[in-house]
Amino acid sequence: MRSLVLTTEQATVYAIADADDTDTSDAWRDAGATVIASTGTSFAIKVNDGYRATSEPWLFIVGDDVRFHPGWLSNALGHADRFDVVGTNDLLTGRVVTGQHATHFFVRRTYVDTVGASWDGPGVVCHEGYHHWYVDDELVGAARQRGVWRSALCSIVEHVHPLNGGAPTDEVYELGQSHATEDQSTWTERARAHGLAA
Repeated sequence: MRSLVLTTEQATVYAIADADDTDTSDAWRDAGATVIASTGTSFAIKVNDGYRATSEPWLFIVGDDVRFHPGWLSNALGHADRFDVVGTNDLLTGRVVTGQHATHFFVRRTYVDTVGASWDGPGVVCHEGYHHWYVDDELVGAARQRGVWRSALCSIVEHVHPLNGGAPTDEVYELGQSHATEDQSTWTERARAHGLAA
């Protein structure tokens, strides 16, 4: 939140928290976010809950383990007139820093409304068969298939993550990793069914 506030005044932050996690909800409120109680615990469900509970024209899908760099918003939205999904640069993932993928991205609401950001059809951002991993692979893969994807490498939303030593491994990362094999199988099956090599 500190880096976000320092880099833009244009963002409205919605934190999607487990309904019974009052500590997290209180911390987000104290930081200035609007808290939405999730109907489930997976990342995919939380993203869909956020979409349904809000009305802004763009969704920016991101976790709380990032650092926003100056110019990130203008660099990403510079592509907003021509693309429905715009990825930012996390400075971490090989596919991301080469412009092939994104772990944090903007999604146009009307694209979700009319087409759907996953392969599940209109009104769905993320396929809820994923727990955490591979949500981004399906969303970016579908957007690339449809010709509505763009990477904005100058839009830096740095991933402060255990993989780069930026954060300790905690129960949240461990929970995501605990479903990694299952999520990968789901991705492989769905990608093949929709004409992508996983």
